[in-house]
Amino acid sequence: MSQSRSIGILTYHSIDDSGSVISTSPRVFAEQMRILFNLGADIVSLKEIARPRDSGGSGKPSIAITFDDGFRNVYEQGFPVLRQYGFPATVFLVTDYCGGMNSWPSQPAGIMRQPLLSWTQIKEMNQAGITFGSHTRTHPNLTEVSARATEDELVGSKQAIEDALGAPVDTFAYPYGAYHDRVKELTRTHFALACATTLGFVHPGSDTFALERLDMYYFQRVSLMRHLFSPAVGGYIRARGIMRGLRARLLSPGTG
Repeated sequence: MSQSRSIGILTYHSIDDSGSVISTSPRVFAEQMRILFNLGADIVSLKEIARPRDSGGSGKPSIAITFDDGFRNVYEQGFPVLRQYGFPATVFLVTDYCGGMNSWPSQPAGIMRQPLLSWTQIKEMNQAGITFGSHTRTHPNLTEVSARATEDELVGSKQAIEDALGAPVDTFAYPYGAYHDRVKELTRTHFALACATTLGFVHPGSDTFALERLDMYYFQRVSLMRHLFSPAVGGYIRARGIMRGLRARLLSPGTG
């Protein structure tokens, strides 16, 4: 991948006040979006990230906004703010659970059960410019299931969204950020890009099928957003990434 500008993909999950590791409060989310608007950064669609960039661009940082799992509070709390600023975003859906709860079998016990987007809400958001991608049918760790089961998770989710929205679905996010070569190659067959959970900015050497993202759990202090592309925040992200990697060696997959 090549580009001439700094690029960050922001990751949110639930927009609520619970204080969970997958939660961002509505107040903080609104303030973060206000800061991005005032910074004048290019807020682009996720698909724009994968397009080659030449040296003739604006030179401004580019940011894509993503939400994993498809919580209903994204519609209730996040969507109005996105519309206020005219920001595009991508929501990754666990399609077998749309309209239900985040109660898939692999959900860690410490994650609060909350309602997910209904297909009616998904269609309304899509008509207003929000894009939807696949997060599989049932949110398994794809490195722990067979190739056939992986194919079913990818194709089934993609087809469900395409049938509901009448438009191609070409973006994917790995549940728990978990993938290996076989999973990545199957993903490449069905999608144009895929997001991982590796903490970092997108850079010239980034893999289009394992794009780094910035987990907004680590940006609860809104002052960090004001200096998102500064060397100091870059150092902070690297340190967080190292700590996260150490935890991952000790714990089973967490959120994503």
